[in-house]
Amino acid sequence: MSKISERLKHARISEGYCVICGSFGHLSKDHVPPRCATTVQPMFQKTVSEHYSSEEIKPINAHAGATFKTICKHCNNNLLGTLDAEIKKPIEKFLLEIKKYITGTNYYGNTISVPFNAIPFLRAMIGHLLAATSVEVCKKGPIDSDFYTPLREFVLGRNIQIEDTHDFYYWFYPNKTQITAQLISFFNNGHICHCSCMHFFPMAFLITFKGKGTYPIHSTKLNVGDINLYFNMTQGNLDYVAFPFVPLRGNQMTVMTSSFTSASYPQK
Repeated sequence: MSKISERLKHARISEGYCVICGSFGHLSKDHVPPRCATTVQPMFQKTVSEHYSSEEIKPINAHAGATFKTICKHCNNNLLGTLDAEIKKPIEKFLLEIKKYITGTNYYGNTISVPFNAIPFLRAMIGHLLAATSVEVCKKGPIDSDFYTPLREFVLGRNIQIEDTHDFYYWFYPNKTQITAQLISFFNNGHICHCSCMHFFPMAFLITFKGKGTYPIHSTKLNVGDINLYFNMTQGNLDYVAFPFVPLRGNQMTVMTSSFTSASYPQK
């Protein structure tokens, strides 16, 4: 009999602490990645380590797409719900530009740019990534740390200095598998990068401590003053589109807590 994915025991809860605002009460399901930026469809879901290392483990049947019951209804509907349009618009524009790029229509280089509203876009992206966690966090309350606290305060609109503590990177993500992961440690040549990520077609998103990140060479740093997203469409770095879950070379290592990760892929 096949073993069921570890994700199952980290997905069932009815009430607890919201991982964004910290209030205790009934929890609601958040689609991660946000439904405004993806096609909601039945998915199979495992932890990242299970996805990459074991075909024998039976995945969770996520019939309504990848969801995480970790935030309160207010943060889900009144906070992230009002910000999601700022994700939807640039993602829809990017998808249209990808079609033009593939057919060669009006494209003579390898960069696609799309306009966006940086601060609400970033608040929404971070909010959904924070929601993609284990229900164990909801049982104990949000993690108070140098990494998480400034991010939560930024999403709530109470911290305008997020660039003092964190850096953000993004790049074109061509894969169907949706990945979310929190507090991954990537070791490379003596340097340790602590990061969290949310990858879904067509965009990968990475959060690191300020000035301490490791990131793919084709990625772009996101600044709160930006007015456009710039995607390098060069296909020469495909091994690294799922960073930090990449082929390891030399003394490289990736360390994670599997319960804080998920990999979701279409059932068909």
